[in-house]
Amino acid sequence: MSVSPLWDLFFAAALVAKASWYYSEHPTLHGVSKIRQLSFYLGMALAFIILVGPIAHAAINTFWIHMIQHVGLMMLISPLIILGSPIKVLVNSKDSRVKKLILGIGRNVLIRQLFRPEVGFLIFLTILILTHFSPLADAGMVNPNIHEFELALFLVGGFIYYYPVMSGNPQPFNVPYAARVLSLFAMMLPETMTGFFLYSGNKLLHEVPMKMTEKSGIADQRQGGAIMWAMGMLIDAIWISMAAYEWIANEKRNAGADD
Repeated sequence: MSVSPLWDLFFAAALVAKASWYYSEHPTLHGVSKIRQLSFYLGMALAFIILVGPIAHAAINTFWIHMIQHVGLMMLISPLIILGSPIKVLVNSKDSRVKKLILGIGRNVLIRQLFRPEVGFLIFLTILILTHFSPLADAGMVNPNIHEFELALFLVGGFIYYYPVMSGNPQPFNVPYAARVLSLFAMMLPETMTGFFLYSGNKLLHEVPMKMTEKSGIADQRQGGAIMWAMGMLIDAIWISMAAYEWIANEKRNAGADD
C-alpha cells in the first residue's frame, strides 16, 4: 500500500498557503508577539514534515510512525498553531472580505457551540477512541485514503479542543482559567490510557499490512502505545504548566487591581 502523491500536493499547498497568508498579514501589527508568531510557524513546519513526504508514506505501513503523526498533529501542532493567534489575525485582516467572512462564521450559532470547552473535550475524546478502538482504526491501517482522512481529523479535532483552553484568540465563550487547567488535566487520562492499552496488549487491536506477521504487528503496536503514553504525557504537562502560569498571572493582576 502507498499514499497517493496527490495527498502530498494537497497538504503541501494548504500549509504553504496558510503560512504565506499569515506572513502577509504582518501579525505584529495585530498585536501578536514574536514568540507567538514563532509558535505558529513551528506548528506549520512540523505539520509539513508529518503530512508531506517520507513520514507520511511510511506511516501507512508502520503503526508507531502513525502514532507520531497522531500525537504530533492532535496534541502538539494544533495548540502551537492556536498559540500563534491565527483567528485574532483573521478578524483583524487587512482584507475586508476575509474579515467579513470570518466574523460571519463566528456569529453562526452551531459553529460557536463547537468551541465550548466541554464540546471540544467530547469531540477530542470521540476522535481518540474511534481512531484506535473501532472499525475506523482498522480501515485507516489498510486504506491510505482513510488514513489521510484520520490525519485531517486529528488536526481539526485538536484545534477545536485546544482553542477555548488556550489564550491569544477571541473566544465565543468565557472559559475560567481553573476550567482550562482542569480540562487539560482530565484529558491526560484517556490519552495515557489509550497508550497503556496499546502498549500492554497481547493481541492486535487493529489491522496490519498483509506482509507483517502477527508478532511483528504486536511489537509495532507496543511501540506506538509507548509513544502515545510517553509523548502524550510530556506534551500535556507543557500545556498544563502554561495554563497554570496564565491562571496565576491573572490572579496576581486581579489582586493588584483590588489593592
